[in-house]
Amino acid sequence: MKKYIFNRNEFTWAEEFYDIIKKKMELPDYFGCNADALWDMLTGYIDTPCEIVLVGFGQEENVYNRNFLKRIISCFEDAAKEYPEQFKVTKIA
Repeated sequence: MKKYIFNRNEFTWAEEFYDIIKKKMELPDYFGCNADALWDMLTGYIDTPCEIVLVGFGQEENVYNRNFLKRIISCFEDAAKEYPEQFKVTKIA
């Protein structure tokens, strides 16, 4: 099973997280860096099964980062709920 590890300490501003996702998941140049595009990549582009590990995402955030990150993390969690045999999400404090 492929494992993608994302650490909250890898970026300052939430929109930078898309660049990290794109690089680690080897997404194409046309990836749109938004929640809808992420969903499309998760459910039709990347190889599965896979595990998405989120490290340190429970820290205190400003309102902007909190809302932005919530949309991204929800994509991962929704994929795991809808396709439990293909996706696993693990959160590590």
